Amino acid sequence: MDNKTPISALIFVVLLALFATLFIIYTAIIVDWNRIELLPTLIFLVLIVLSDSFPVRLPKGGNVSVSFAAIVASILLFQPLVVIIITIARDLFLITHKENRIKYIFNASQLAISAGSASLVYQMASNDVSTFTSASIPAFIASISVFFVLNMIFVTLILSFTQKQSPLAVWMVNIKWASFTFLSMAPLGALIAVIYINIGFWGLVLFLLPLIIARHSFQSYMSMREAFLDTITSLSLAIDAKDPYTKGHSSRVADYVTALGEELKLPADRMEFLHYIAMIHDVGKLAVPENILKKEAPLTPEEEGIMKKHSEEGAKIIKNVKYFAPGSDIIKYHHERWDGSGYPNQLKAEAIPQDARILSVADAFDAMTSDRPYRKAMKPQVALRELQLCSGAQFDPEVVNAFVTIFPRLCEKSYKGSSDLASTTREALTRT
Repeated sequence: MDNKTPISALIFVVLLALFATLFIIYTAIIVDWNRIELLPTLIFLVLIVLSDSFPVRLPKGGNVSVSFAAIVASILLFQPLVVIIITIARDLFLITHKENRIKYIFNASQLAISAGSASLVYQMASNDVSTFTSASIPAFIASISVFFVLNMIFVTLILSFTQKQSPLAVWMVNIKWASFTFLSMAPLGALIAVIYINIGFWGLVLFLLPLIIARHSFQSYMSMREAFLDTITSLSLAIDAKDPYTKGHSSRVADYVTALGEELKLPADRMEFLHYIAMIHDVGKLAVPENILKKEAPLTPEEEGIMKKHSEEGAKIIKNVKYFAPGSDIIKYHHERWDGSGYPNQLKAEAIPQDARILSVADAFDAMTSDRPYRKAMKPQVALRELQLCSGAQFDPEVVNAFVTIFPRLCEKSYKGSSDLASTTREALTRT
């Protein structure tokens, strides 16, 4: 978050900070000052600061750290005010920096509310807060549930406001994968508390290694995910590079597919998967000879037959990749037509997978608005009219209507070409 932070995000942070301030005042009123010990407080403060100093970046913004386990332990050991102090101390210090003040105010506020509320619940539900036994487990579960739910809600909302995406979309892309990992660290936090109660400081020193391992697991996952996405991008570029006229085609189609998915209210995880499939939807063209791909004259029946094999070849290729295998039918059938006259299996209407119908419209629009060796690009408005003319025949009417809705947003981008060549459209669509 920076100077470009949306006003909705700023309002959310301000309200959160005000509520956090009131909550801190309340915990200061109810605190038992005689129970506060300086050394344990400092020990856990250092532990949490160290854990927070090496965050792992989320794919769409934001960070996570392994400090969750240390925070859980502090919730079980200290009063709410102390928990708040040791949890937000680092962010309060960083607020003094000139950069990212909004970010640190948000972090401090949401942690004060989440961790403080969890500690308050544990204090109220536990019969004896000086130890941790089997009788403490219900209170432990209740407090961690409060912390987890509040923390996830606040993080999801701020990312939703800053990225201008639905909370569900943010949850599916950023938070869902981390939820189980975070929850699995809760027992580790309880174990830290038990060891500190029974062994003391040196027990915490021994537990630094598991925390380091947990952080490494986080980072390894995100590194593998980043490498995977880089591989998809590279493969997409390799596909487009085979035909210089289709440069950028795959990434544009992926953008259109994402916009269509949002308009059609697809689940966020499905929409993300479809985006990646769109990036490599033409992978089968790697098996098509270049003399056919680049041919400026109309294709012969034999050449057209070879070209039409590219969707089936693409499906065969990605079936061997575990992550992409469920999307093989999307690639295989994205040239099927609503009226049953497409290829390779002449599927009709809703027998065609919906994701393939979405990809078909996005693919056709970009094909029409791009220069090809056998014709110049159309104006976007002309291509849109062509989609509408073919609605109910070649394309799913629902998907075309969704494309008409998002069209003004797409037109904010620049398109090359201005030739009104509607007469060449049908040939163009057989060679996308």
